[in-house]
Amino acid sequence: MPRRLLLGLGVTLVIGVWLFRAPLQELIRNKAILANDAPNSDAVADMIEQAADPRTALLAAWNSGKIVHREVAIGAIRRVFPKDQPLPSEFEFIVLGGALDPDMNVRETALGILRERKHPALAALAAEQLKDPDQKVRLLGLNYIKQVAPEVGVPIAAALLGDTDIAVLGMSLKLLENGSGQQFGAKLVDIVQVESKSSGLQEFQAEGIAKTKAATGKAKTWWAEHQNEFPPLKLKLPAEAYAARKPVPAPDFQLSTLEGKPVRLSEYRGKVVLLNFWTTWCTACVGEMPALVALQKQYGDKLVILGVSLDYVPDSHGHIGGHAAVEEQKHSDGDHDDHEATAAALKRVREKVARTAKARNINYPVLLDERNEVGGRYNGGELPTTVIVDAQGSVRRRFIGARSLPVFEAMIAEAAQPLVVQMGMTRDSQHLKPR
Repeated sequence: MPRRLLLGLGVTLVIGVWLFRAPLQELIRNKAILANDAPNSDAVADMIEQAADPRTALLAAWNSGKIVHREVAIGAIRRVFPKDQPLPSEFEFIVLGGALDPDMNVRETALGILRERKHPALAALAAEQLKDPDQKVRLLGLNYIKQVAPEVGVPIAAALLGDTDIAVLGMSLKLLENGSGQQFGAKLVDIVQVESKSSGLQEFQAEGIAKTKAATGKAKTWWAEHQNEFPPLKLKLPAEAYAARKPVPAPDFQLSTLEGKPVRLSEYRGKVVLLNFWTTWCTACVGEMPALVALQKQYGDKLVILGVSLDYVPDSHGHIGGHAAVEEQKHSDGDHDDHEATAAALKRVREKVARTAKARNINYPVLLDERNEVGGRYNGGELPTTVIVDAQGSVRRRFIGARSLPVFEAMIAEAAQPLVVQMGMTRDSQHLKPR
């Protein structure tokens, strides 16, 4: 009898595993993807799309708190919930909070979803971007202010006529022209940036700056005469937008400096850390190095800057070091084994990174991310990618593209403040004042 019982239990177990193999496989796969700090974004997207319950999978990815998972999850909201369908409250909560997220990619996606759905909070959340010290965030906000009614958009645009950034100023002028029906002589072509041959950064042309400032003077005169025609703005931010914000933990890692010294992110807990992902062949990356060098000089040991080189990570063409030079290929041509060729390629890449660091007078540690372990965790494939981590180990900023020294200074000052100060449950956007 015991043998028959055991046999029966065994058969039942086999049948059960067979019948429920698909759910078990999905469970195991999902757990592995959610546990991975640096998954391929396509794997996270497939996990959500192929799940028996995509809503649950989406929430799990978002709630993991991991950078790659969160970016994929908020983008998947568009697919899981077409815009002609109402957005369930828990997902609306994510989108509203996402519009104020520390990750600029998440912000942009969230604002796009709100625009597609003609959400009533779009104007207030777009206007909130205009208070940001980062001009790229202000430009993002202006892009969505275009969608609001003129009686709202015109005062917002007029409030930015004192902005210090020419691109923000130029776009504000065009919005003011479109909303008021006036012509101030503003042209978007005047705020097109051209890459500087000396710095590698995108820069405005002197003629365009002069024309934009001239148009600004005319706009200020018009606004002084007509501002009483517009009621004071009181855009109320939804409480959910701040209530949904939670700290985004910065994944820990260990890499070695070019000199071979191991560096672990968690060792710097208690200080603000700026992670800068770059390569020697990225002109914008190299172009912003003087700002980072100046930032390190200014803050000294109160700020940790870590330059993470992704030079050894193959580019989209499979080349190492950003080009197809034979001496930097990872694989052997047959004269040497793979191990020897890999070691030689790594040595040459390290030397190339060291030459750049020396030529640019880099005064902060440079780490070589050989296997894209850290770049994958912070989604640093687009360059330059910068991540600012506060003293508690939370991501306070993540963005792509070069920034100027004053913008970096403002971001560091922001990250030095307790997160709770910036996460008040409710706030009313006051009438915007010129910067």
